[in-house]
Amino acid sequence: MAAPIAIEQSNDLQDEDQYEEGSYTTSIASSITDYKYEHGRRYHAYQEGRYALPNDEDEQNRMDLQYHAMRLAFDDKPFFAPLQKLERVLDAGTGT
Repeated sequence: MAAPIAIEQSNDLQDEDQYEEGSYTTSIASSITDYKYEHGRRYHAYQEGRYALPNDEDEQNRMDLQYHAMRLAFDDKPFFAPLQKLERVLDAGTGT
């Protein structure tokens, strides 16, 4: 099982008037955005080496093109499941 993502908590508020006393902000740990660069490409630092592809803009453009090519190939159908009478749907797509 993968290790949980570390988070940093901070009491540093830029506009204290819009927050109640004792609130805080949460963001991803800086170690996650400490990207590794190899052969001119950017790779993520979280669990370094587990995901072989880069995460730079060129890779995001490639993934967007792949998505659009698949939508064209499948007549713009986002799914093939025989769904009927949906009551609740969880969209877990992450996008680029």
